[in-house]
Amino acid sequence: MKYLLIFILILVLLSWFFRMIMGYFARNFFNNLNNNNRQESKPKTQKNRKQGDVHIDKQPARDKKIKEDVGEYVDYEEIK
Repeated sequence: MKYLLIFILILVLLSWFFRMIMGYFARNFFNNLNNNNRQESKPKTQKNRKQGDVHIDKQPARDKKIKEDVGEYVDYEEIK
């Protein structure tokens, strides 16, 4: 009975120690992952461009226009 209690105590202490260690490593891992994503998402404005070069970051939205000769709307009746 004495050895069973010692075994359970050792298991509890090891599990507690393992959780503390893994919590530390997981926290560092996710912080590093988050920092890498922040650095990648920053716009890279300092490129090798010569003075006077034109660079367009965004194209203007195109208006969707329907041509008049497309046809007309025909209402239909469903036949069963």
